Parts: sequence; structure tokens; C-alpha cells
Amino acid sequence: MLWSPSERVKQNRAAHRVSAHASEPAPAPLEGAVIPRRFWLYKSEPMIDSSVNPSFGGIPLTGAAGKRMFTSGGIRQMVFSNRFRVVAFAALAALLAVSSCGGGDKKSARKTEPAGETGRPTPGGVVYRHLESDCKTLNWVLYTTTYENYVLRYLYDRLLDYDRNMDIVPVLAKNYEVSKDHLRIAVTLRDSLRWHDGAPITAEDVKFTVDKILDPAVPAVNKEGWFSRLDRVDVTGPLTLDFVWKEPYAPSVHALTQLAPIPKHIYGDGDFNENPANRSPVGSGPFKFEEWRTGQMISLVRNDDYHGRKAYLDRVIFKIIPDGSVALNALKTGELDEMRITQIQWETQTNDPEFLARFDKKYYNVPQYNYLAWNCRSVWFEDRRVRRAMTMLFDRETINKELYSGFAEIVTGPFYKRSWAYDPAVEPIPFDPAGAMTLLDEAGWTDADNDGVREKDGAKFEFDFFIVSGSETGRRLSELFQEQCRKAGVIVNIRQFEGATFFDKMFKGEYDCTASAWRLENDPDVYDTFHSSQVPPIGLNHTFYSNLEVDTLLERGRIEFDHGARKAMYHRIHRLIHEDQPYTFINSVPEKRPFSRRIGNIVISPNGPFDFYPGAAYWYVKEDTSQASK
Repeated sequence: MLWSPSERVKQNRAAHRVSAHASEPAPAPLEGAVIPRRFWLYKSEPMIDSSVNPSFGGIPLTGAAGKRMFTSGGIRQMVFSNRFRVVAFAALAALLAVSSCGGGDKKSARKTEPAGETGRPTPGGVVYRHLESDCKTLNWVLYTTTYENYVLRYLYDRLLDYDRNMDIVPVLAKNYEVSKDHLRIAVTLRDSLRWHDGAPITAEDVKFTVDKILDPAVPAVNKEGWFSRLDRVDVTGPLTLDFVWKEPYAPSVHALTQLAPIPKHIYGDGDFNENPANRSPVGSGPFKFEEWRTGQMISLVRNDDYHGRKAYLDRVIFKIIPDGSVALNALKTGELDEMRITQIQWETQTNDPEFLARFDKKYYNVPQYNYLAWNCRSVWFEDRRVRRAMTMLFDRETINKELYSGFAEIVTGPFYKRSWAYDPAVEPIPFDPAGAMTLLDEAGWTDADNDGVREKDGAKFEFDFFIVSGSETGRRLSELFQEQCRKAGVIVNIRQFEGATFFDKMFKGEYDCTASAWRLENDPDVYDTFHSSQVPPIGLNHTFYSNLEVDTLLERGRIEFDHGARKAMYHRIHRLIHEDQPYTFINSVPEKRPFSRRIGNIVISPNGPFDFYPGAAYWYVKEDTSQASK
């Protein structure tokens, strides 16, 4: 049955999924295109231009990138998440050797010492960190946002992780071995690992965690995609287990960097999704959960029984302050030790001598991009001509100049701009209001009654644009776009939500248009973001995008170990998604963050200061606090 636009308005929320190409022919493959698949991360470039940011000291950092964590971004200027996966840098031979060569090579745990500045760290003290939004959960399987990841990084260790140089290192694992046929990864856990409540960590906990990730009743949208090719987990001993894959899977070792086990004895009974431990977690990391006051703060305390070197800090306290101006004032008065700031705050509100004496301003790239998401099952955005028209009404050059002072880079596709998966030959769609109106006319959206608003089959072109409350960047960006749409005969209603509500609606697909950002991971696989099987509540394809050729390429890319073939696939995926415009890809923005000078051992990796091992776990409060926060 075909619905008219007016009928579809009524049915919009009830429909599970409508093809993004319901009335369009599938795009023809590019002539001579290779349809194989991908592998690894960045081009080798310096992370920071020290001439732009002398205070950074010109630290040469190189590294990796490729996927997904949500942030309220762009739009908060931003980061996901994990999402996040957001940067640039050297294609890592070490990862290629582990993930694509396998060959029975056994990787053992190496001692990962905290590295950074010299001096003697002193145990004790508290660091106050900023959260721009409250968390929805502290269940590692269920988390979806960068803000949750900030907290969970202290509470849970992963089997494997990336270090500051983007090399994969064992953490909870003692060693791991990849079979020559790439179908099995044997993992041995470290001896005497303990949960925060003192119970032993075993291979059964790891298997339980994977089982929950793959449980259809559990919305593990940020994890399920990495394990969808997993056949089973065989527990071979109290501390040993095998990950057995259905077929050779290129990101298989990377998948284990996304696996932080949770305790079976805590989560094994009752409703997993509503377990009380989702708000009072029992983890394995260097800090333990202490307290969570909704909308106010989350407090963590040092784990003195940690399996690795004990942390120096007594506590880490996250203060939840959605409003950027309020947060900056808290930073200046000593209530916070760090926060991400906007371009305007960087340029005009944080340069006085007193501030610079107390704070070290860091400016660095991370693998991320900002975007507008179009709900492809919506009556307004099911036609890709309309989505393309929206992009043509979005003035990215002006936004870059006015909101980011020219420091943002326009992006055209779903990969990190400095990744080998990103196709630099794809040109941005230009700002072209006249061209946009022509496309809207072609799609049947015309102003037949001359009231200044386009309509089709009796339905006015009027939609809601969701942004996160408290984001000055999001407000200004949405208002600029609203004005251009008004001139083109389209009504945009800007609606603001606090972070947890915003993400809940977005992940359920209950929106017309949102402004958000992806924090990318170290492998460029975007299966769970753009494959048609990964729509809510299963995966992260919250636009309900569907393209058969993209699906096929994403599937083949996951089993392709040849780097050149995989690169060709991802370049083709980039071009197809660019043509379909389920997102208006906006830009990639360097992160700007002042840190209190009273804090020592701050390390900036290619993934930023937090999203690596050991991340911020070994920060300390300097003995000389003459320049400390008040």
C-alpha cells in the first residue's frame, strides 16, 4: 500500500522501516569500481600545528581512526562516541600484523607504564572532570555516549586496548593468539584478577558478556556490530577461552579492544536492562564506583586492589553541567579541572594572564565528525533529492567561519578525514539555495497555494530539528539553517532536549532531523551505522538508511584482508553514502580543552587524552599547587 504524505505523517512513528530509496532507482555502480573491502587507519601527519597552538609544544603524535560514539556535538562543537569513535595518522603496521596476518602469532601482555611528564607523582587528591550531559547507564554493554565512556574508562578494563601510540596491548588478557585461518582467537586472562567486590574474574564472565551483547533482548547497539560474525565463545578453562568466528573477520582483534567484561554474578539474574547495577556498577578498573547524583555528579574512588599499578588520585568526580557558559565559570572558579570549550571560548574568554597561569590550553585533533541526520522513513526525507536539497541549504563555509573561525574541516563521508578509508576525491555538495529549490520542486514539494510554505499531497513541509539544550554552537547552527530553509519555503522547528532525552529519542529513531557527532574508533568499519539490518533497536543506523550495494560492500569489507581491496570498497561506500545523503556531513573540528596546571601526567594520544589505555587513570595532583585551581 502506498501512503500519501498526509497519511504518512500519521503513520510515521509506527512504521518500523521504509526504504530510503522507495521511489528511486538504485544508483549505478561507478564504472570500473572495485567491489571488495577495507582495513586500517590514518595517514601520517602531525596531530597539531604548533604554530597555531604554541602552548601545545608541537608534540608530534601519530595514530589511527575509524568509528562510533555519540556526542551532542557538532554541536556542542564536538566529539561519540566511541563512539567514537574523533584525527589522523600513521597506518599501524602492528595492527595489520595482528588483525590481518594472524598466523598463529602469540601476543603477550607487556607492562604499560604511565607516560607523560617527569617528576614524582604524589598519591592523593581529587580531580574534578566535566560531563556535558548526564549518563543514561553505567552498564558497559548498554552504554552509547561519549559521556558514559568517559566514566566507564575508569571503571572497566578491556581484554585488549590501544595504548598512547595506537598499538594493541593486552590488559585483562595475559596473551592472545590468532589462528592462521583467522577463525579463532585464543585468549588467556591474567592470574588473580578481581572484580571490585572481590569476586574473581573468570572466562565465564567474558563469555557471559559476549552472550549479552548478542542477546536480541539487550540493546547493545554500540557493541553488537563488532560481534555479529562471531560463531561462539568456547570456555576452555577458568582463565582461557576461544573466540570462534563464522568466517575470517578483518576487525576480529579490534573487536576484542571493544570488549570489557562485566560480572556474571551481578548481572546473571533478573532484568539485565534494568539491573540496579546499571547505576552502581561493579567493575574491574583502577577506580571503583562511589556515588551518582542524577543531573549533578558521579564520584569514583581509587581501587586499591587493582591488578595493575594503583592510581595516584583518591577520587575522580564528574560534575554534570550541560550549559557551556556555566561550566566555563565553574572552571574559572576552581570547581572543575578540565572541560571542552567552544571556539569562541577558546579565542575570547580564556586568554587573560590569570587563566593562562592556572590552565594549560590543549588543542588537538580526534577522530570525529559532526553531522545532521535525516530520518529516511520520514515523509519529508525518504527521497534522497530532498536530503540533498537540505545539504544544499546548509551553509557549511559560513558555519566554519562564524562558529569555528575557519579551524574546522568540511567532510563528505562517514570516515575520519585522515583515514585511508576516506575518499578525498569526493567533493562537498556546495551551498546552493537555488539548486535546492529546484530539487524540492522535482521531488513534488511546491508552494501551490502561494503561502510561502511548500506542500505535497496536502502535507506542509514543516519538520522538527532536535538539538541538545545548553549548546550555544548547536543553537547558532540550527538558527542559520532555519533561516535558509524559511527562504526556500520549508519550516524548521528547533527543539532542545537535555542530553539523555536527546540520545534516547535519536537511538529510537523518534525524530525528523538531529544535529549530532560521531566519535570514531580505530577500525573504519561502519556496518552498525549504515547497514540496513542495523536500524533501531538493533544497531546505530538511526536514520533507517537502506542501500543494497552499501550493504553488500559493508558485508564484504568485514571479511577482506587485502588492504588495497578493502580501501577500494570503503571509497565506494563513501561515494554511495555521499550520493544518498542520509547525513549532511558537516565538518571535523579540533578539540579544545583547558587542563588545570595542578594536574600532572596528561597525555594526548591520537584518540585524545582519555580514549586509550591507561588514559587519564594515572593523572595526579602536583605537590606544588601554587598554580592550582582556586
